[in-house]
Amino acid sequence: MNSKLYFGAVEHTRYQPVTHKFSYPIYFYGLDLDELGQLDREIAMFGYNRLRPASIHDADYLDDRPQSIREKLVRILARQYPQKTVSSIFMITSARYLSYVFNPVSFYYCFDNAHAVTAMVAEVNNTFGERHVYIPEKRKSTDSDGEKTTYHAQKAFHVSPFNNLEGEYEFHFPVPDKTLDVRIDLIRDNDTVFSARLRGTPIPLTSRNLFKMMIRHPAMPHLTKPRIFMEAARLYFSKHLTYHKKPDPVSPMTIKQKK
Repeated sequence: MNSKLYFGAVEHTRYQPVTHKFSYPIYFYGLDLDELGQLDREIAMFGYNRLRPASIHDADYLDDRPQSIREKLVRILARQYPQKTVSSIFMITSARYLSYVFNPVSFYYCFDNAHAVTAMVAEVNNTFGERHVYIPEKRKSTDSDGEKTTYHAQKAFHVSPFNNLEGEYEFHFPVPDKTLDVRIDLIRDNDTVFSARLRGTPIPLTSRNLFKMMIRHPAMPHLTKPRIFMEAARLYFSKHLTYHKKPDPVSPMTIKQKK
């Protein structure tokens, strides 16, 4: 199977108006969406749209239509890029653990028939019960290291109360091979003001490996939100950053989650 289990770290670095950095260990999944049914049948403790210690549910992703994750994503992509062919999709995400999940961001690598990346998608959730789908545009540029490909999208979704909606995201999406290393930079006036990075090393997604990961890190999937609130408290009380009240959604790609 193509699906993987990753162990690595999530890192945030704030450069302006103050410096602030943190890194936390994390485990997460790289899932071939065409394998979800097979994973449900073959991986003990893993379920697809049913109760298991770890599970993936279609309703947790994208919009609330009663379709599979793959069907929803292909439909969303077709509205913006009707000419693109999507043969397979590899999703980077965290699964529900004991029926709970909070995914700050999930990434979708969309491949064509030749297994070349035809589109990248980032699905972002905030702590206010909203999610936003970014379909960034690909750009090629040349620097001292040669030609590189990045993806860009105007910031259009409120996540941190210490950032407003100004700026552009630059996404770095190396295709997962021996490691995964995704980075998102927030650019304002040609300066990087914030950077988030997700990196991890894959192991096969097997019943044995999943069981060992859950035993070694039993609380890890439930720590994401507490860590977000703890870092926000540090920024507000220790570094005295300005708090920006959440604005009303401005983009049709922002989805209010059902409660």
